[in-house]
Amino acid sequence: MEQVTTDWKKQLKYLHLRDIEKRYPDAFRLSGGYKQRLKPYKDTTANGLTKCIIDFIRYNGGDAQRINTTGIYRKVNGQMKWTHSGMRRGTADIHAIIKGKAVSIEIKIGKDRMSEFQHKERERIEKAGGLYFMAKDMPDFIKWYQSNFEIGVH
Repeated sequence: MEQVTTDWKKQLKYLHLRDIEKRYPDAFRLSGGYKQRLKPYKDTTANGLTKCIIDFIRYNGGDAQRINTTGIYRKVNGQMKWTHSGMRRGTADIHAIIKGKAVSIEIKIGKDRMSEFQHKERERIEKAGGLYFMAKDMPDFIKWYQSNFEIGVH
């Protein structure tokens, strides 16, 4: 196993730059190549960890998206009302496909814990043959990823 878990920020930055180089070679070169400055990755907030994980999955050939389960405040019959989302309670924060496998990832930072609905969702996903992971930080996510998909960062 590579030493990704101890130096994940540099590895993720490298993957990000490599992705820019593939998609926009001229802009990449003109912007300083691998020396250009990017906004640093952080896994200390739920939003930050979610972005790190989604980018990591995408840069390693998978597909991932954030799932918004909150409702929306909107006008209904002339009045502003809160309407629930169409998502099932307990749906994980990230849905991904990695190496052909359905993956659900729940983000929990600090003392945050999974709810009863999230535990039931985990059972449902695993019973259907998918993978489920509760991520608290990037090093643990990368260890889980490597153990399940036997690949590391390039």
